[in-house]
Amino acid sequence: MKSFAILIFVLVFALITAGQGLAAEKKLAPQESCPVMDFKINKEVFVDYEGKRVYFCTPKCIKKFNADPEGYLKKMEEEGFTPVETPNSQTKCPVLGGDINKEVFIDYEGKRIYFCCPGCDKKFKADPDEYLKKLEEEGVDLENTPGMEHNIRQGSEKKKHEQQHQH
Repeated sequence: MKSFAILIFVLVFALITAGQGLAAEKKLAPQESCPVMDFKINKEVFVDYEGKRVYFCTPKCIKKFNADPEGYLKKMEEEGFTPVETPNSQTKCPVLGGDINKEVFIDYEGKRIYFCCPGCDKKFKADPDEYLKKLEEEGVDLENTPGMEHNIRQGSEKKKHEQQHQH
């Protein structure tokens, strides 16, 4: 009888523990709304935070998010949403394999491709499919070409950029 009571206790404990585990593992849906303003997200406006990509409706929301990221992430979870994993962004030049220079790039078919140095962009243009295939095989998720509001450069930085990309 004593062993039967112990068996019942163990079974009840196991069921309670399993139930708590299932409750804690509720499925969260992919993010659909801005955690700051609750409007529909714009996939061009995001911040990567601790391995997660959080999308926003407008760039103005990023500053508010950065002031309390944990609070906004908790709010998202309470609403049943989760940010996606940060994609494998481009860090190497597809032509020479060196570290990318964010000032040396071309926008090709809606994607921004970075290079290590001027000159690699010309090699890319000669056979873009070859280099795009290489990036794809490496699992690189290319950035989308930013909208015009994100493309504006100021002063000498703009001139330097234009000089690097004259054809």
